[in-house]
Order: sequence, then C-alpha cells, then structure tokens
Amino acid sequence: MRCAPIYPSGVQLNMNAEKVLSWLMMIVGCGLMVAFLFMLLPPQQMASMHEWLGLGELPDAPITFYLARSTSMLYGIHGALMFICGRNVKKHADLMPVFGWLHFVIGVVMIGIDVTSGMPWWWTTFEGAPIAATGLVVVWLSKKAFGDPS
Repeated sequence: MRCAPIYPSGVQLNMNAEKVLSWLMMIVGCGLMVAFLFMLLPPQQMASMHEWLGLGELPDAPITFYLARSTSMLYGIHGALMFICGRNVKKHADLMPVFGWLHFVIGVVMIGIDVTSGMPWWWTTFEGAPIAATGLVVVWLSKKAFGDPS
C-alpha cells in the first residue's frame, strides 16, 4: 500500500508504508540511542544540565546518578532494538505493532508520571504526547504495510 502525501507545490511523493515505517523506526531508534552519551556524563555536568533546564538543584545522592545512568542505558538499548528492527521491518513485522502499542502506553504513563512528579508543562508536553503519538503512527503504518496481525 502506498502513502502518497501531496505537497503544496502539487508534487506527490510516493513512498510505501513499509519504507516509511522503516525510516521512522530507525530515526526514533537513533534518537533514543543518543541516551547512551548521557549515561557517561560526569555528575557535575548532569547537575549543570538539570539547573539549565530549570529543574532546580540535582540531588547529590548515589540513587540519583544510578537512576539517571540506568535509565539512559535502557533508553539507548530500546533505541538500538528499534533501529535494528527498523532496518528490516518485513522480517520483524510481528514486532512492529508491539513497539507501537508499547510506545503508546509508555507515552500515556509518562504523562501521568510527569504530572504527578510536578515536571514543567513543557516537559510533559514534549515527552509523553509525542511518544504516544509515535506509537500510534507505528501501529497504523504496520497495519498499512502488513495488514492486521489478528
């Protein structure tokens, strides 16, 4: 099946759902793998970034740095899996809706976590909603490319 957006200039771009899904998975995967870099940040740099973001003073406790580093590692691993599966979405077609629905759930849960944790509005807006929306797009593209898995 083809996704053919028509741009204001009237130019039509023909790209099938499988190709769009592949690119989306790889782009999101690369974005998530950036978290590997943050796993290596020195505590002073973490604290500076925390303050720069307007989140106040970063608590200087072992659990703070453990959670920051392990969360970064998990985001990076998740990104690597998305990238690998995105390179051959046909081979991993059964995983595409799983990735999509997991992203949707993660996005919704992140909104709840952000709100109950008192995160700034901009953090909540630009974290959970885009994750959930990306998940729904992955599910939709997967269905378009490979049909309904049921």
